[in-house]
Amino acid sequence: MNKLITSRRPTRLHRSIALGLALGIGLLVAAIYPYASRALPACVPFVPIFCTAVVVTEAITSLLMWVRFRMGKSPIDAALCAAYAFSSLTCAVQLLIFPGVFSPTGLLGAGKQSAVWIWVVWHGGFPTLVLAGFVAQWLAESRFLFRLRHARLLVLLALCGSVAGCVVAVRFSDALPMLIKDGSYSLLRHSPFAFYVVAACVTALVAQLVSGRLRSVLDLWLTIALLAFLADVTLTLAGSARFTLGWYGARVASVIASSALLAALLVEISMLYSRLARINEDLEEKANHDALTGLYNRGWFDMAYARECLVAQHQERRLSVLMVDVDHFKLFNDAYGHAAGDECLRRVANALQGCLRRQGDAVSRYGGEEFVVLLPGCAAASAVSIAEAMRSAVRKLDIPAKSPAGRVTISLGVFTSEAGKPQASDPLQGADENLYRAKAQGRDRVVAGTRKTAAPVLHASAV
Repeated sequence: MNKLITSRRPTRLHRSIALGLALGIGLLVAAIYPYASRALPACVPFVPIFCTAVVVTEAITSLLMWVRFRMGKSPIDAALCAAYAFSSLTCAVQLLIFPGVFSPTGLLGAGKQSAVWIWVVWHGGFPTLVLAGFVAQWLAESRFLFRLRHARLLVLLALCGSVAGCVVAVRFSDALPMLIKDGSYSLLRHSPFAFYVVAACVTALVAQLVSGRLRSVLDLWLTIALLAFLADVTLTLAGSARFTLGWYGARVASVIASSALLAALLVEISMLYSRLARINEDLEEKANHDALTGLYNRGWFDMAYARECLVAQHQERRLSVLMVDVDHFKLFNDAYGHAAGDECLRRVANALQGCLRRQGDAVSRYGGEEFVVLLPGCAAASAVSIAEAMRSAVRKLDIPAKSPAGRVTISLGVFTSEAGKPQASDPLQGADENLYRAKAQGRDRVVAGTRKTAAPVLHASAV
């Protein structure tokens, strides 16, 4: 679970934001409660706007909590997925049957009490499912193994419970106890159903505080969501009628309750994407670079070389390639050991890299003691000049070696493809052939030119 951002300990910023929201919810209830029953102008379009926002946010939250459960296998996550799915579906039905939105009495054959009873189902079922999650968590910590099939069953039961409750509220509302009369649902305030809704909300909030103790980001924002849900219930019951100050305030609290956890999950996703991007960059960097020398590796060169050949062919520009080989490197390893050989290759690599000045030029480790230099758009004379600089730079390192030169030296083959000529298709092979000519002619030298006219440019004796 520690791989999830919301399972980590909240920072001071998290706590400050959550405290500010908690105080804001408390002030909202304190400011509205004494005047909750005051009637305000009926704004019927407010209902579909509010319900749509709740349905969408809670459906997304349910989906994200399911994904989170699949990653962490926590019963709480599965229960929250079920609770938000239950809430989203129930709110969608309430939107359809709410009087005055789509028809004067609501769709689906709704009665006068249907909307109120669906509110009871909604606000009683959500905290009940959250409490079921705490029970499942307690069982999982003791002796019960919570599996994927249990999570699926819990979500299915939540959805079936929502459907069953809505069907009863819509089709059998006249047979249910009276909760609304003459537009006022003050009877609801004194009913056992309201007592259960309030008790379930308070119990869920207390269980969250006791169980989670605000130890993680998820605990923090779930607490805010449950607190806002309790404020929604409190103001709705205090308003006693639709389109009162308490009724409008409750809808605001409901939006906070539905979006608080979603906001935390969206932040988690953005942070995970950011972390994934950084990891991907690091992996790409490691995949493209040689671990020993820090230069580009053979894989990177193969891709870059193929790309530059296409560019050179289509744009009819030159492409120069240098093949570099450390002279008598096997003798060096045999004499001084592989650790000294590795250090020698690192110093040679740094010397080669230090001779490049243009952006786009690159040195790669081709394999063993061989290096390859890619010089896009570089003329033959410039490529030879760079090769000479590299040979000189390695000699100046003055690394002792048991070789005829008495120090570590390199041989270089240079080949430049001229724009529009047939040999432009394979400068790498030309550079490799020139390298072998340089080695055959005594090493410690640069050989450049075409395959037929290749000639030494600089000999060891000239230094």
